[in-house]
Amino acid sequence: MTCEANWPAVRLKEVWKTFTSRAEQVSALKGVSMELDYGEITIIMGPSGAGKTTLLKTIYGLLPPDRGVVEVNGVDIYRLSGSARDRFISQLIGYMPQEDRLIETLNVQENLILPLLAIGESEKTASNRVKTILNVIGLNKLAERLPKELSMGQRRKVLLARALINDPEILLLDEPTANLDSDGVNWLLSYLELLKSEEDTCILLASHDQRVLEIADQIYWMLDGSLKKLKMEINQSYNQKP
Repeated sequence: MTCEANWPAVRLKEVWKTFTSRAEQVSALKGVSMELDYGEITIIMGPSGAGKTTLLKTIYGLLPPDRGVVEVNGVDIYRLSGSARDRFISQLIGYMPQEDRLIETLNVQENLILPLLAIGESEKTASNRVKTILNVIGLNKLAERLPKELSMGQRRKVLLARALINDPEILLLDEPTANLDSDGVNWLLSYLELLKSEEDTCILLASHDQRVLEIADQIYWMLDGSLKKLKMEINQSYNQKP
């Protein structure tokens, strides 16, 4: 872990983002402020269209805010040049998108090796890292398969593997339980808790799935671009349900 002890992993200060079409302006983020720490799991709940994906993409460096500050390890990432920001983010953050972005002409192993080669890893190092990750997520026997030969749940696991491939200090997950069966969800939640406790990973998870609340250290509710921190009693009451 290379985090700066005096800084939170991620800090947002009054972040605004508006999308404009011919018909209207849509405020996807309305003055969002939050802090994420290492060794914590933060859950953002909310309906579709609430702004959760926009928030994750903004933290990941994909969507510059209209105004406000996005800091990662104390660095205002949108004050960096595009190439410097990409390098900085790739060293620290893993991102599992809601969209399925696997390259259909590459097999599972090639889909995972590619981002490592892009940041300068040797082919041998990249190959060894991919084998390790595939073993961790239980897809080692599917390394040579094309994405079209995978189930939807398996494709989601490959996207998770790609988010983990650079051994990130910060992990952003957009609807990670989608298309997973109950066993897959249970495995995922256990694995995220392991990353939190053993690797001190900062994890931000956006979801509709209430099952993820059982691993939360802090919970936010997002609606119409606004973010509100909820009391942890919500988590406790969920866990007490029969």
